[in-house]
Amino acid sequence: MRYLNLGTVSSASSQAVYHALAERMADQTAEPTLVTVSPDRPYACVGYHQVASREIDRGYCESQGILVGRRMVGGGAVYLDHDQIFWHLLLPTYHGTVETLYHDILKAPIAAYRKMGISAEHRPVNDIVVGSRKIGGTGAAQLGQATVIVGSILMDFDSKSMARILRVPSEKFRDKMVASLDEYMTTVRRELGEAAPSREEATGLLVREFCIALGQEVRDSHLTPQEWDGVHKYAHTLFDPDFVYKGERGLIQAGVKIRGDVHLFEGVHKAPGGLIRLIFRTRDGLIDDVALSGDFFVTPLDDGSIGEFQRSLVGKPNRDTMILEAAFQLLARVYIPGVTADDIRQAYLNAQLLEVARLGS
Repeated sequence: MRYLNLGTVSSASSQAVYHALAERMADQTAEPTLVTVSPDRPYACVGYHQVASREIDRGYCESQGILVGRRMVGGGAVYLDHDQIFWHLLLPTYHGTVETLYHDILKAPIAAYRKMGISAEHRPVNDIVVGSRKIGGTGAAQLGQATVIVGSILMDFDSKSMARILRVPSEKFRDKMVASLDEYMTTVRRELGEAAPSREEATGLLVREFCIALGQEVRDSHLTPQEWDGVHKYAHTLFDPDFVYKGERGLIQAGVKIRGDVHLFEGVHKAPGGLIRLIFRTRDGLIDDVALSGDFFVTPLDDGSIGEFQRSLVGKPNRDTMILEAAFQLLARVYIPGVTADDIRQAYLNAQLLEVARLGS
């Protein structure tokens, strides 16, 4: 197993590295590659299928100089900083199920936590928990010829900063979010206090457990000049506002003006595989536009199928049966772990009329 201990790098590079390595894996031997890395300063990152303007307080982040990126892996909006040791595992194309992948790979970070004295367990689909508290979320995607699994060792966590970067309806809601994060998340330092290992010790445990889980010897390595070129390229792409806020049309922008016979709805539903958000516009009883987003994971990572789902509904009657039929067709093309067609239908059923200005009313 090739191992790259990058230590601390720029925020954008810490997210870009596994994208760059995945792109080049086809040009290298089919050798598993493990990366550990931390960002030099805090940043925010949204999942590939999220609507960034719905999740992130863009104005606040820009005023505070907090970078916002979009990763090519699913999942939710997150706050990342130097108190988290991120690991990226790249494998040759994996042919098993997503559930089996998580079951097999998460044995390593779970074992590392246990060696520290933390009773961590796997909670399907992709969470690592200590009792009722989450100590690690993970994600996976097929990027090029590589299967990429990403996660972190949560040494500590700034719940107030996490809540502040997110877009929320009120400050009271934000306060509740901080309390919820403190209640349902935990960290190495929270669990162990003064007995917590150093970053170097925690990283060493993690690497050893990955060697055991994969049945391989570790081979220390460094990024090549060509790989660094790829990191710089992806650092620019993933944090380019045009990519972060991609495809955010008038349908989902604040302040859109709509005629009296046109209505805008938004529904959310929490499925086992993640939150589903369905925003749709109707005109004279027909669906006029649709946006499906959320913090779920899609295999293969191909937003063309979600785009086809959205286009197939335009002009159809505004009925849940139309949503259900399109959802079945979507899930025949892609796999979304923990999400069924009825979950997408439920997001539609949960929809409420958005408060926007209307012309002619």
